[in-house]
Amino acid sequence: MKEVKEAIWLSIKDNILKKVWFKVVSFFVIVMIGFVLYKAYFSPSIIKGEIGNENTLIEYDSLASDFDKTSKTLDGIEVEVEKSDSGFDSRKMETVITEFFSMANMNNPDLFIASMNPEQIDADFSSNLLKERLKKIEEAMRRISRNSQLDKVEVVRSLWVLESKAVRVVLDIHYKDLKEPIRINLIVKTLEQYQFNVSEGETINLPYISSSVWDIIEMIEDK
Repeated sequence: MKEVKEAIWLSIKDNILKKVWFKVVSFFVIVMIGFVLYKAYFSPSIIKGEIGNENTLIEYDSLASDFDKTSKTLDGIEVEVEKSDSGFDSRKMETVITEFFSMANMNNPDLFIASMNPEQIDADFSSNLLKERLKKIEEAMRRISRNSQLDKVEVVRSLWVLESKAVRVVLDIHYKDLKEPIRINLIVKTLEQYQFNVSEGETINLPYISSSVWDIIEMIEDK
């Protein structure tokens, strides 16, 4: 009788448990492959290496000057900031990162927040008083640029995140008063936006900084 029980158990083990285990492993392998293919196809791409330097800052300075001549958002009337026309391709990840740091370096609050995810702007600079909100933005720019000491920005690598249409970017931030760069990371996410001056209903995916500026500042100041 004992031998029969052992034979039955071995049969179950060989014919059922192994098959179940194989199916479970196969399922997870297929899921992982699908996830990798999905992220590879839908994750935004970004080039590695230097994306912003002194020459770039000069170009952005000209862009900021042109913007200031035609638009203001924080001097009494709060309106939505739109991407300005320029020689930079606003659809690229490296463009919005460079704009974010360049405008912080030049203390331009309008174009600085224009590079941020609108939801993140509300989260980071929540205030019913416009002057208080502007004060927080100016503080953030000052601390990110370390009092306008930004020299250049380099992309080290990009990392996948679970959120769709988003990527975590590892950066080396170089400052004029530091010998070594400061390494940080932030999330950039593409959002669907309506285009102006084109046919009605046409949209475009534009990247925005989707990390909290206070988290970025903490990484910079902790180094």
